[in-house]
Amino acid sequence: MGKFHKALRRNESFLKLSDYLNEHGYRFEPFHAGKHPYVVVHLEGGRSVKFFFPSSAGDRRSADNCVSQIKRVIRDRLASNDNHARV
Repeated sequence: MGKFHKALRRNESFLKLSDYLNEHGYRFEPFHAGKHPYVVVHLEGGRSVKFFFPSSAGDRRSADNCVSQIKRVIRDRLASNDNHARV
């Protein structure tokens, strides 16, 4: 397992995001770009969402805020009629 995946196992934001996405049946893939990791969430109808999150938490609310943000992004993306919308 590479350094990136080991770091993700300790990242509280990723752990909470992956728990939420798994609980709701969303398929996703983790990636790393520059300083921040991100997940690509595959939605119905071939839609997807790219969501960046912090490598390290700023405070104790950071991971919970990530989950709230991904919920909002997914809801907005599913409500959009544009298959290529960038949310």
